[in-house]
Amino acid sequence: MSDKKNFSGIRNNSPLPDPNTINIPDDIDSLLEEYIESASAMLEELEGATLEYETGKNRPENAATIKRILHKIKGESGMVGIEDVAEFCHQTESAFEELAEEERPDMLLRFKDWISTAINSFASSS
Repeated sequence: MSDKKNFSGIRNNSPLPDPNTINIPDDIDSLLEEYIESASAMLEELEGATLEYETGKNRPENAATIKRILHKIKGESGMVGIEDVAEFCHQTESAFEELAEEERPDMLLRFKDWISTAINSFASSS
């Protein structure tokens, strides 16, 4: 049923899968609203930490915050069965470690925008 999506484009600004085609399980209706609220709040926090990281101030602390948020979104997505988002988080965690410090903010903001679009898509379809 689920076709594995390729999120490796996050590493080099290549195309990503359409966020409107994310597979969500049919049986998570009762969890979806809470998931959307939680993920949206974490994305706001991620954006703030990313913009702070970009300034170069408190970079280690902001990097730790960014890693924690990515890991938490990945875990919550996996727990509710939204495997596409969990996989994208995993790819983004790896990319964060691989990219040069100056490349990380743009990659993270691209991730945030993509996830926000995906969340809006399944929020409107529920």
